[in-house]
Amino acid sequence: MTSMLTSVTLEPSWDEEAIAAWLHFPGCSRVDYTVRRYDAERGILELDLTPGPESTIMNKWLDSVEIGSRTRLAQPDVGYMPNFADGRRVLIFADESSISAVRAILAQWPAGVPGTMWLDTPDPRHIADLPVVAGVGVVSFHVDMGFDPLVTAARRVELDSSATVWAAGETRRMDEIRATCLAAGLPESDTRVFGYWADNAGQRRS
Repeated sequence: MTSMLTSVTLEPSWDEEAIAAWLHFPGCSRVDYTVRRYDAERGILELDLTPGPESTIMNKWLDSVEIGSRTRLAQPDVGYMPNFADGRRVLIFADESSISAVRAILAQWPAGVPGTMWLDTPDPRHIADLPVVAGVGVVSFHVDMGFDPLVTAARRVELDSSATVWAAGETRRMDEIRATCLAAGLPESDTRVFGYWADNAGQRRS
């Protein structure tokens, strides 16, 4: 895949090695993608994408991407795990494509850090298979609610300086969650929201 970085994203000092270190798809192995070339002068990036069948997020994204599609890159210093730095409440919003990422996060969850997860997946087994972490609650949705349960949860939960947010899933609903967090005053470092695939077929819940 060949992509062009916008002037907002472009950093003249970047090279292939720097981009390879920063570029990450939550829940995906780094063997699924390789940075082949980066033209710093023109901001053109070439990637080889070879996901396995278990790489749900990347496969969904590849199915949805079209010529002219735009993908948001996080700031290099933001990171791709929740902000566990000072032990605040961690709020997680994720759809079924991000369950593997959620599982990896739970496996590395620091002791004593409280949190709540809102997970939207039609298969209850996805939830049953997750690691159990003391102090972390899970709210799951398995049927059509008639509204977007993740966006609604983000709008109703208290978002203040005592909380930090991590979210991953379908692009449009993640855009809404990101906007909700920023409107509540959360800084970028506490708004780690990743939208990697677009539901062009309109199959996501309304």
